[in-house]
Amino acid sequence: MNQNGYNVITKRHIGSIKIEKYLCPICNAVHHTDISFWIEQKRAIKELMGELLMCLKNGGNSYRRMAQISNFILPFEKSSLYTHFSDIVEITEFSPSIASENIAILNFDEEYLKISGKWRYRLTLLNYETKVPIAEKVVKNLTNDTISDFIKTNFNPEPYDKIFVVTDLKSGYKEILETLFGDKLIHQYCLFHLYQLICKEFSKSSSISELLLQYKLMNIFYDYSAEVEQIQKMVKEEKSLNNLEGKELKSWTIEKKEELYSDFSDFRDENSNKLREPIDAYCQMLEVFEEYDDMPLNIQKRVDMIDKSILNFLAYRSIPDAPATNNAIEGYFSHTTNPILKRQMKTIKGAENSIKSYAIERSLLNKVKSGIIKSASSVSLVELIIPLRLFGNPL
Repeated sequence: MNQNGYNVITKRHIGSIKIEKYLCPICNAVHHTDISFWIEQKRAIKELMGELLMCLKNGGNSYRRMAQISNFILPFEKSSLYTHFSDIVEITEFSPSIASENIAILNFDEEYLKISGKWRYRLTLLNYETKVPIAEKVVKNLTNDTISDFIKTNFNPEPYDKIFVVTDLKSGYKEILETLFGDKLIHQYCLFHLYQLICKEFSKSSSISELLLQYKLMNIFYDYSAEVEQIQKMVKEEKSLNNLEGKELKSWTIEKKEELYSDFSDFRDENSNKLREPIDAYCQMLEVFEEYDDMPLNIQKRVDMIDKSILNFLAYRSIPDAPATNNAIEGYFSHTTNPILKRQMKTIKGAENSIKSYAIERSLLNKVKSGIIKSASSVSLVELIIPLRLFGNPL
């Protein structure tokens, strides 16, 4: 082989290399130096840069801010960075977190997203054990058929003996899940959502007596006995204040509520507000029913709703360590679509890319925690780029 010059291959902002050319003296064929290392180097740089961009995006950075940060390593225009981020997210495979035991514990919820001035809906099915999503999708219209198709497409109930699902109290969920899972279903209504509804039934300016009724309802499933006992003492004092006028009574009520809330914080410990056993919850429900006739109409309706669905509110005791709330998925939503990220969503595709990016990160963290993969990349961007700039032709 006779050397016959060289070609220069360049990658902007990374470096360039000389590719030697050789001429065969027998057949005059031209051969080049093997450049597989260069192709592999570019692939590794692109992959690591994609991981960096996903990390920045998951932290709530705008594309403009991400471009400014990337300029310290590899310069990107805002539009080019957006394209690169989208390409990386789309080609990166996301491994759904499938329940491994014979009992699947799932959280399902929907989130409202405003994209380009229009309401869209994010559907998420979460593996409670790993806190990693099984599937997510952003849809234009939210119907029972849409929800049913989403769950049916992304979750196979066959391998499981029981399927424990936590949802909020939206009408329609029960029928959908019973149709999909049949006798395997154990359906838990989220107690946190129930307590939100209970608190909404009472105004902030409610009396101490009304506050007592509120806490008696909250005392059904969680142990608020200490709080109820404290409020009962205040109620006796309130009944003795018949001579106070409206403004004076209002000021007294505000003052006493502040004292109560302060006391609640002081005497709470790790044993406070624990979930009740089913028999205790039933007993508390019976005590609430003793005052049913004296309750306002709206509270009566709320009590009727609790009574009608009490088995769904107590389903958490049918499976060891099962959740009573949908807090796992609410926490996941708060990280993946915080207010900053929500404002950046302009298209459904862009929203799905942002959501998938965080899901990939959480999946990787779970694999690191489980020991499936190592905690860090074996090589950094600097280690990949510097040799090319030092030994090639720096740009």
